[in-house]
Amino acid sequence: MQTQVLPRTGNDSIFLEYLDHASGKQTKAMIDEFPFIIGRNATCNLPVESGRVSREHAEVVRHGSGYLLRDLHSTNGVYVNGEQIEEHILVDGDTVSIADFEFDFHCPSAATTRQTVTLAMDDRAQAAGKAEDPHQLIQALRTVNQWTGLNRIDAALSPIETLSDSQTIGYWCPLFRKAYQAHEEIKPLRDTAVLEKPLRMLQHVSAMFSLLEREVTSGFLLLEVDQNDLQRADLVETVGWMRTKFGAGVHVVLGGSVELWEANLIDNALVDDVRAMGVQLAATGLDQVRPPIVSDAFEHVSYIGVSSSVLSGTSRSPAVANSIQEFITEVTAGGCKALAQTGPNSPDSQALMQMGFCAAVRFAS
Repeated sequence: MQTQVLPRTGNDSIFLEYLDHASGKQTKAMIDEFPFIIGRNATCNLPVESGRVSREHAEVVRHGSGYLLRDLHSTNGVYVNGEQIEEHILVDGDTVSIADFEFDFHCPSAATTRQTVTLAMDDRAQAAGKAEDPHQLIQALRTVNQWTGLNRIDAALSPIETLSDSQTIGYWCPLFRKAYQAHEEIKPLRDTAVLEKPLRMLQHVSAMFSLLEREVTSGFLLLEVDQNDLQRADLVETVGWMRTKFGAGVHVVLGGSVELWEANLIDNALVDDVRAMGVQLAATGLDQVRPPIVSDAFEHVSYIGVSSSVLSGTSRSPAVANSIQEFITEVTAGGCKALAQTGPNSPDSQALMQMGFCAAVRFAS
């Protein structure tokens, strides 16, 4: 862990800073009377339009020379810096979470001028690496978190549809870099080793929020993972949280390359733990089917995904289609399902069914 002191705001006023729904911009709500009520009612000092926010959710009151945040018996609770509270003495820099909304409390008075942020580091070597502006990084991270709660970031989910009747049976959630790399507001995070991994898992959580908004109660969510994800200590906790939120009807599937599972099926305790929770595995991005590849990983996966680059070759050579069909027949003999990772030049549904695929995820590119 490393603690950084962030700069003062340069303003003696007390306020909450948050992301405005309509404008998408950071907004200040001045706390100029007490009690200061936050809630769904239009009469609140800070109205928050959300069904998950109680009519009068929380209040800020004076407490000696400071300020106290109190939960007003809300349905979904109040959190400060990630911990649920009933009452909390606020200090400058505290992050207050109510439902899916975050508010940064600012009170740059003499008693609370020192604002600190603790950054989780992978190790001392990373902490001693390239210098970054901690204030800029934390603001970028908060922006992503706020966008996630407000569903402003497209989780880049791609539906997985059956080939026979085009019914959606699941969703494909891509890696962090694919979903976030185009957003200028979080550009400071792109080359930051410190925060990249947490944000990749956050992207998965954002996919979960998107699914909950669609009231999905069945099917599966396939999360692309790589070696970094399979070394994360919070992987089990995050997957467990997803399973609890989804319920028994929605299954979590971890998708990765054959090489990834070959390297982790035997000696990775985290993989053992998530599989013990009922999480299934998928070998995805297969780009070689001739000669039929042989791997012990196929005995442990529930899905295989053949890449669009291989599928596009079927239009030029019927022999490629035959090789794919032979490969799928062999690999799926034990009950494994075959998914076509399709692109613009992929075969139509009928041709994919003839090769042995049961469903397809259709990527735009």
